[in-house]
Amino acid sequence: MPAAPPSPRATKHDRRLANIVSAAAAVFAAEGYDRASIRSVAQHAGVSVPGLYHYVQSKEELLFLIQHRVFHDLVETFKAECSGVDGPEARLELLVRRHLERFLTDMSELVVCSREMDRLQGKYRQRIQSTQREYFRLVVHLFEELREQYGSANVEPRTAALALFGSINWIYTWYRPGSGASAARMAKEFVQLYLRGLLPEGVGA
Repeated sequence: MPAAPPSPRATKHDRRLANIVSAAAAVFAAEGYDRASIRSVAQHAGVSVPGLYHYVQSKEELLFLIQHRVFHDLVETFKAECSGVDGPEARLELLVRRHLERFLTDMSELVVCSREMDRLQGKYRQRIQSTQREYFRLVVHLFEELREQYGSANVEPRTAALALFGSINWIYTWYRPGSGASAARMAKEFVQLYLRGLLPEGVGA
């Protein structure tokens, strides 16, 4: 699932802004947020610098919009789809699959969200942190459900959630689009590793 396109009912302004935000993600990922310039973003988006400032006020606002689009979409997509999925294991696989689908076809947003997390300040930082906390709580709750279902207290749900995000958010450092497994297969494998481990049952116990 690539970066979410504007809805069919989006206005011309919405479509142009979405194009600028996508261009900013590509430039920030390639050059780094600190080195990237508004001029580079404008050139990548095919607009003039004054034209770009018609849609955003600053480079920091662009960084905020990238992260807001990612985390808001992930939270809302999962909440919309999980109600029809039975069992915490299947819901965890759904969440991981959607997370991977979001990034594997174009990992610019993931690079930016992972690498430039601490660049935001003030109200932008507060809003992103609020959405991130909601997303994190969804995953912690899934691990809590799994612990209740299987009666296991080997790992705290919060630790499990942190470890899972630590794995899937750095996938851009080794995954090569077109040469690796699909998001669906990788989601199954991640869940397998986190819930049952690599070794067969009874080995190493």
